[in-house]
Amino acid sequence: MNNTIQPQAIHPNEYEQASNGYLMAVVAVMGGLPLPIINLIASFGYYLAKRKASNFIRWHAIQAVLAQLVLVPFNSLAWAWSIGIFIKLEVFEHSYDDNQHFFSLFNALTTPYIIYMSFIILFNTFEFFAVIYTAARVRKGHNVRWLLIANITDRLCSKEKRDIYNI
Repeated sequence: MNNTIQPQAIHPNEYEQASNGYLMAVVAVMGGLPLPIINLIASFGYYLAKRKASNFIRWHAIQAVLAQLVLVPFNSLAWAWSIGIFIKLEVFEHSYDDNQHFFSLFNALTTPYIIYMSFIILFNTFEFFAVIYTAARVRKGHNVRWLLIANITDRLCSKEKRDIYNI
């Protein structure tokens, strides 16, 4: 008797659905770029919609959520730091005839802030293209595993059968 586990066949439609989990973050960037949490909410919403789907789709939806979750602390710090600079300079309360606040904004941009914002821009650009690359590869039927995130996804994604129509 052969007790080996046979790999489950993946329907071509599942490749598209799994790739859409990554594209949710890309679409959310267009609408929610200033708010870092919007991408995470969009990816998590997609996961909630697909939590009864096949293991392949769920796995990629969870990996997409975790990829967004990694960005949230970095982007939130950049967002809070930027808002703090504007509030400290009282940019929102100045008159439009006074150019003094415009020049004081450049004086408030310290070297650590510029370095951190450069890092954030590079980090988000890398993640943006990595998400597009992953979505394209998954749509073609390749299983893309992100470093460190894939191991966490393996632990979070249950392989139990969740077919609600199975009697």
